[in-house]
Amino acid sequence: MKRIYPIIIMTAALLTTWSCSKEFLDTAPTSSVDEASIFSSTENAMMAINGIHRMMYEGNSSGTTTSYYGQGGYPTFCLHLAFMADDVVWTYDNVMFKFCTQLTHHRDLSHRYNDLNYYWKFFYRVINNANKVIEAYDAGMPGSEQYGYMAAGEAYAYRRFALFELVQAWAKRYDPAGNNTQPGVILRLTPSPDPMPRSTVEETYAQILADLGTAFEYLDKCTIKKANKSHFDKYVVRGLRARVYLTMGKWSEAATDAEYVIKNSGAKLQADTYTTVVNRASDANNTEWLWGLIAKEDNTQGGALRSWHNFISNNYASYNRNSPRAILNLLYNTIPESDVRKRLWVEDPYTAKELYLPGSSAARKACWMSQKWIVDDNQTQNDYHDVAYMRLPEMYLIAAEGYARAGQNEKAQNMLYTIAHHRDPEYAMPTSTGEALAEAVIWQRRVELWAEHGTRWHDLKRLDQAIDRGPKPREGYNQGGTANGWGTNVKMAPWNNSKCPPLDPLASNYNMYGEQMPGEKARTTGKPSADEFWQWLIPYNEISGNPLCEQNPL
Repeated sequence: MKRIYPIIIMTAALLTTWSCSKEFLDTAPTSSVDEASIFSSTENAMMAINGIHRMMYEGNSSGTTTSYYGQGGYPTFCLHLAFMADDVVWTYDNVMFKFCTQLTHHRDLSHRYNDLNYYWKFFYRVINNANKVIEAYDAGMPGSEQYGYMAAGEAYAYRRFALFELVQAWAKRYDPAGNNTQPGVILRLTPSPDPMPRSTVEETYAQILADLGTAFEYLDKCTIKKANKSHFDKYVVRGLRARVYLTMGKWSEAATDAEYVIKNSGAKLQADTYTTVVNRASDANNTEWLWGLIAKEDNTQGGALRSWHNFISNNYASYNRNSPRAILNLLYNTIPESDVRKRLWVEDPYTAKELYLPGSSAARKACWMSQKWIVDDNQTQNDYHDVAYMRLPEMYLIAAEGYARAGQNEKAQNMLYTIAHHRDPEYAMPTSTGEALAEAVIWQRRVELWAEHGTRWHDLKRLDQAIDRGPKPREGYNQGGTANGWGTNVKMAPWNNSKCPPLDPLASNYNMYGEQMPGEKARTTGKPSADEFWQWLIPYNEISGNPLCEQNPL
């Protein structure tokens, strides 16, 4: 019987002809592809890479266990991370994804939606696909040398990507000054499903860096222009390594890689950034984008229940209409009026002149609500668009933080000034140094990268800082609902009023106040929380099927 490659159902088929510019071209999706065909040539191996691209954003793509409401892919994982941190606020008691705000959700093996299992399997499916390509390439696939470089380079990059996301979520933080012998993740470097123990955190990061080095080597030799920004190139790989070095506390190395991307990738800061409502941050044609999800006409993430945009900004088909996502007001209040990014959120939606609200009676208004990812003004039920995984501003901020913490203050100041002044023409060249300068960079990361690819959660974890959702609302204030311990001291309809409900300005982020919060300076607990709260529990299916795999502390 011919063996069918199950992971790339509904992947994009390869167009085997070359354009005059040697560009790799996408075609319409296929129903299934047999493994023998995939690895019959380096050109066909790109079908497996396209399969991973597809898997990155497909809802219900595993064919087995899926996450909440059929959501799937990497954008949904990023939603979970954003909702677990402290800068994205739920304004009302709305059921959709509400559980993701609970710090204990990722430590609940009995959760009825089984997201732990879905995401763990998702990342290892990415790894397995990548391993299939690497194995075939190493065995000497016939065909174009250049396609071989592209396929192998992207496979190594994807394996690194998945391992990095796994170790950040399921392991303790990397300690730059310590012994990193704590359990990391399972290093599956071949397609074999045999039981394996977890590697150490040190071993995991070593493999990640090795994969990135190999990916860069292959993609550096590849002369084929990538078709779009869903593909990796050597600059994206260097950007990924910059993130890894930042997480490891290798400051100079992180800054060097980020600066390499800035100088060589061809990406440019937008001259008209955030000046319009339409496609403010949802179009891969943006010159700042380096890597991201490219929406297709047959995008299975479309629709009210399967669009990342519908859960983060107030689009037409969005359940966000019932509970608009907002920025933490304590952060919003620190953004100068001269900063163009301040218009990405609406302080008072009842008086705002340029506020887009969907034409639905279900639409609600909330103070500080997000308008960052509005898709367009002529929306249908399929509100989906491109999703950024890496943008040039992040590279400026990585370089700035890396140089600041490495003691290269002048370089750090210049990097920070470039991006900050671009967003705020009144921003002056910084004069601070050292830790104060690094903290200024962290503030810029919170504003610039708000809700993007779990940045705030990762920053809090790597720096061991508090997740600060604020105290319990004071008497006389209404925090919008009753679930999750939200206060109801004042009864007031939370929508269709002439003004915002009286939210306690000191407790505006009421996502899960009162829960134990990790970090050294948790405001409500006054003491560090247990380190294991930073770790997701390994799903039961892995533990039961792999007796060599050690569970995280319960």
